Formats: sequence, structure tokens, C-alpha cells
Amino acid sequence: MPASTALPRSVAVVGLGAMGAPMARVLLDAGFDVAVVPHRRREAAEALADKGAKIVDSVAAAARDADVVIALVPDLPQLLELAEGPSGLVQGSHEGLTLLNMSTVSPDGVTALADRLAAAGIRMVDAPISGGPVRAADGTLTIMVGGTDSDIDHVSGLLDALGRNIFRTGPLGTSQVAKLCNNILTATIMVANSEALTLGAKAGLDPAQLREIVLASSGGSTVLDTWVPRNLLRDVYEPGFALRLMYKDAGLARDLARQSGVPMPLANLAHELYGFCMQGPGADQDYSFVSTLFQDAADVTVATGRPRSQPE
Repeated sequence: MPASTALPRSVAVVGLGAMGAPMARVLLDAGFDVAVVPHRRREAAEALADKGAKIVDSVAAAARDADVVIALVPDLPQLLELAEGPSGLVQGSHEGLTLLNMSTVSPDGVTALADRLAAAGIRMVDAPISGGPVRAADGTLTIMVGGTDSDIDHVSGLLDALGRNIFRTGPLGTSQVAKLCNNILTATIMVANSEALTLGAKAGLDPAQLREIVLASSGGSTVLDTWVPRNLLRDVYEPGFALRLMYKDAGLARDLARQSGVPMPLANLAHELYGFCMQGPGADQDYSFVSTLFQDAADVTVATGRPRSQPE
């Protein structure tokens, strides 16, 4: 399907959570005409409307007036509902419409959906993201992009507004493979950081100083640099990236590994540890909440060095 030569200016954003809302704001600031479709977070849509966004009640209605619909939803079932549901993208299809999926879902799910959308005359570009809410808000996300070159070129202005590091990975589905590899590494690294910082705190070290030592040594990581001080060192686990989403992504990575015949014992263990946290309130906390498994077992709070069984 040939891509339109006109670059899109009218964009609909579906999914106004921790990533979607700041990304919509970045697009408004960049001069795009932005429509938003509220779901669970009507207040997020209203805040964006104050900045100039148009609130639309259904994906179909938003699609009719949009060049590109950006999807930022939790998983494949929500993406399928957005695209093919009774008030979904297909119902608002028109010539030149593109679905820019920025959600993390299974690679096979992406390619199957793209085939069905193509039959309805809708192009699809797959572009999962990494960087968290802070980088979503300042337009410096890492974006992994899969699709045809012409379709990616068509949405390049949007990608440039939202991201600093943009990688073209190949055909549809390949960008999801890259994202799952990244997230299973992140999930495993958070578990390793939790173990090491809990050990240091229990053995009497200042965890903040231990973090500085490791960052200046061979064990440093982006997780230790940016995520740990916001969460573990404050014993606060308000979601930047919800644990239930990390559990989902780690599960998708495990599924991909089985399909590919790749043994992943560390990833499997990490997935199980996040699974333990899914049984209680931790599911909706930040994924760093997994550290409480180690802190509770060792009876020490990393943030304070005090026994966890004796809160202040």
C-alpha cells in the first residue's frame, strides 16, 4: 500500500496513562492537532483539553478526523479492541489512516493484526517505547520501530517529536522482539539491584553510597542510576512502570524464548519473583516493588537501614 506523501498533522492518542498523557502533551507542544480518547482517566483527557487537545468519545470518531491513531494500551486484548472493536479504528477507517502502535505486545499479535488492518485499508507501524514517564514528558524516549520504510517515513515527524533515540529494526514484529529483550534485561537487573542493595544495607553500608560506588565501578546500570533513587532509596513505589506490566512483558519474553528455543533461566526466575508480587497490592505499584521481597526476607529497609519489622 503506497504511503501518502503528506506528513500527518492530525493525531489521536488512545491510552492516557503514565506514558500516554505526557506524550500527548509533547505532541501538542510540537504543534500537532491532538485528539484524545478518555477511558479510565477522564481527568487526564480534561487536563490535555486545557492545553488544546480535543476530547473524542470513541476511537472510531477520533480515527475519522485523524491521519494517525497512536495506541498506548496495556496488552494485546486492549489493542485488538481499539482496532477492531465495535467503536474501534476499523469503524472510522479512511484513505491514508495509519495505526502507530506504541504498546508492548506479542510480535505475532502485531503481525496478525497488521494483516487484517491492511485488508481494511489501514497502514500500521509498530513502535514500542522505553524511557519511563520522565523521558515521555520531555520527548527523549527510545523508540524501536518496525514496518515498511515508507510507512515509517510517513510518521517520522511524530517519532522525532517523541523520541531522541529511534531505531528501525526491520519488518513488523521485530521492534517488539527488541522491546521484550530490553524489558527482560531491565526486570532481571532490578532483581539483582534489589539483592545487592539489601545485602549492603543489612551488612551496615549506606545504600546511597553503595549505589555511587557501583555506578563508578563495573556494576552500574540505568536502573541503578535513575530508578533506584526514586524508589528503593525512598521506600516509595508509586508507579512509573507498573509491576503488572513488567510481569506481562517478562511473560511475553518467556513465551518468545520458548518459541525460539532459547533457554532463559535467569529471566524465568525474575518472572516468577514478579509473579509473587502480583498476588497483593504490589501489582499496581512500580516494578521496583519486587525489592520488598528481599527487604522483607532480610528484615531491613534499604532506604533507612532499619529493621523492616520495626517501622518508624
